[in-house]
Amino acid sequence: MNQVYGMYKKLTAKNDKAGRAAFSAAFALKAPYFRTIAPMIQTMEPHRGVVKIKKWWGVQNHIGTVHAIAIANGMECAMGLLAEATTPDDMRWIPKGITLDYVAKTPGDIECVAETTPEDWDKEPPFQVDVKVTGRLVKDGTVAVEGIIPIYVSAKKKK
Repeated sequence: MNQVYGMYKKLTAKNDKAGRAAFSAAFALKAPYFRTIAPMIQTMEPHRGVVKIKKWWGVQNHIGTVHAIAIANGMECAMGLLAEATTPDDMRWIPKGITLDYVAKTPGDIECVAETTPEDWDKEPPFQVDVKVTGRLVKDGTVAVEGIIPIYVSAKKKK
């Protein structure tokens, strides 16, 4: 278990809001651009990362929905959680791009879900991480944005 995943397990062990908020803040400090969306980490485990983003003026676009770049940022945050929890300790990862399809409006709070399977990680890198975004106001589970973030995994450099 790597250091980031270990911190998540420790801070969220009691399943309280304070621990989750503390981890969310620490994770956003590790990658400062995540602070722009004020992510609330919901799940970090091998092959799954989930982030919630509250709709507020700082993430809105000109038509009052969550801005496309804020959504992409949330999707990358969810992917990062998955990658940190899934990548072996002696390896490192880096995203190699992002492909997004906006299929519905996001009028309220959103949830970004990144998922892979163990079989996905048996292939040669880059690994394809599927990411979907649903909105709080989408009661039927309609996906608002779907995408793929390929990540490359390689051995950590010796110090």
